[in-house]
Order: sequence, then C-alpha cells, then structure tokens
Amino acid sequence: MSDNLKNDLMAINERLDKLEEKLEESHGEFSQQTGKTLGRDIGILYGIIIALLFIIIMLKFHII
Repeated sequence: MSDNLKNDLMAINERLDKLEEKLEESHGEFSQQTGKTLGRDIGILYGIIIALLFIIIMLKFHII
C-alpha cells in the first residue's frame, strides 16, 4: 500500500472511532433517562397500591 492510502485509512478509522464513541455516549444517556422515567413510574404505582391497601385495612377495622 502506498503511504497516502495508509494515511487516508488511518484518518477514516479515527473519524469512525470518534463517531462510535459519540454514538455509545448518546445511547447510554438515552438508556439512563429511560431507566429513570421507568423507575419513577413504578415508584408511583407502588405508592398508589400501598395507599389503597392502607385505606382498605383502615376501613376493615372501622378506623375511617
């Protein structure tokens, strides 16, 4: 291979590595944000279920 072709291939590989790194970082941030949203939603559902159970228990013992 000629030196010019090797230099071009090295430059292309460097650009591809930078692009891959940016893509992985973006995917990681997206996954983290999705996890936070999902965790919040599950927490809200658990809170509602516990509150309903608490109300049912209080009604059963004629507290309210």
